[in-house]
Amino acid sequence: MGRLKTFECPDRLIEAQRALEAARAERRAHLAALPAFSGDLAAAREGLAEELLAESARLEEAERQAAHAVWSDEYWAGLSGEDRVTARSRLQHTDEQAEGSAAQSGAGGRAAARHAW
Repeated sequence: MGRLKTFECPDRLIEAQRALEAARAERRAHLAALPAFSGDLAAAREGLAEELLAESARLEEAERQAAHAVWSDEYWAGLSGEDRVTARSRLQHTDEQAEGSAAQSGAGGRAAARHAW
């Protein structure tokens, strides 16, 4: 069985991914709290107060900017297409991997997992 390729990831990219996850969670919570939200954003926007519409727009833009910070990072330019896909997938699960490592090796596992996966 072949050995998994390891990718060195800059801390700024891990923090950008965490910011993206936080922005998505905040937006999901906001959308879920909208009256009559059934997954159809266009329908949910009808009849909403201007403040709720403005907040929806703000959260949508925050999520878009956070996503842009992740996918436009210069780190990706140094990877081939297949490696980029693999590294991106691992980045999306960095905290899950770190929690698993920390559980196995104590608190030091999280710090090590933040740099290479």
